[in-house]
Amino acid sequence: MTADLEKPQEVPNPRLDLKESKKLREQTSKDAKSPKDQLPIVGEAVRADDQRQFRLNTIIGEGGYGTVFECQAVDAKRKYACKAEKWSKTMLKIEISVLKAANVKHCKHFCELVTIGRIANEYMFIVTTLLDKDLNKLRNEQPDRHFSLGTAARVGMQTCSAIEELHTLGFLSRDIKAGNFGVGRREESTQRLIYMFDFGLSRKYIDKSKNLIPPRKDIGWRGTTRYGSLQAHRRQDLGRKDDMESWLYMLIEISKGSLPWRMVTDRQKVFECKLACRGDFRPALLGALPKQFDELLSLVDKLSFESQPPYGEFIKLLAQICEENNIDMNQNYDWECDPPPSSVHTSVTKSVDNSASEEIKANNIERPVNREVNP
Repeated sequence: MTADLEKPQEVPNPRLDLKESKKLREQTSKDAKSPKDQLPIVGEAVRADDQRQFRLNTIIGEGGYGTVFECQAVDAKRKYACKAEKWSKTMLKIEISVLKAANVKHCKHFCELVTIGRIANEYMFIVTTLLDKDLNKLRNEQPDRHFSLGTAARVGMQTCSAIEELHTLGFLSRDIKAGNFGVGRREESTQRLIYMFDFGLSRKYIDKSKNLIPPRKDIGWRGTTRYGSLQAHRRQDLGRKDDMESWLYMLIEISKGSLPWRMVTDRQKVFECKLACRGDFRPALLGALPKQFDELLSLVDKLSFESQPPYGEFIKLLAQICEENNIDMNQNYDWECDPPPSSVHTSVTKSVDNSASEEIKANNIERPVNREVNP
């Protein structure tokens, strides 16, 4: 759970007890037709299943089905993240399963699941480690909206390790993107460690006997269009390969500033762009990136639904980039450095990626034949 507190909401009363919290929520929602799917609000105190109470200080993220708050235990100073989702829409059960499994195995790239709670018919919530900004926000704060090669390569290594941990637990993400990875907090000396979070679309890919669950047919869309794998576009069931394909798209974007299909909104045309980047338009995807990126793409494309990704090979290729470019593994990440004065004005408007002028225009790409779309 990331804490991007650009415009935090003020706490109406930091001393609210549970009775006052309930009254405040009732007053705030007095015009609501039904108490169902009612989320908690800033200033409220929520009680977890283990009876611990947490005060919701500020909102750090919102979505259609839920809200993420910065919170703290009413009897302590340490801050946490509280993710609350509407009762009828919640996907927290799968998230809880992932985090519990990760905590048992002491996975280093996963938040601690502190506790869980619920108000029947209203909302369910989890309390976890509070993180700093996610990788997408950090990328957008950089000049030209991309990380330096040294930071990007090391981010790739950490995020690859995080995905390997998830797969070892028996789960897929199905929504790998920079916005679902965040860095730790300076206050806890974890600002160099990257965490994976938000497992609302996760799914088990092995059964209780550790056997691979056979792929299903005609699956609906899962994930984010920009980073979706070719199989996701084909509405096929996803496997570990697809997480790694999304990871590679993410890695390319944080390394050069954009993907060739960034301006394409139609999902079918995005699919066509991705197919084209396996052929004549491959340079538009990889640009001037080190040759290892081409090798990464080839490795990913060779994988099948059943394949176990060669995580070690991926990390080895990224380590080669660091070695060949004299990058010290212990040097500061970009977010640990003071930004140049000009970055305030350029971080969200400019891109070092020259492919803007080379951008693949979907209308100019020949539509794939049926055998390419449905292999």
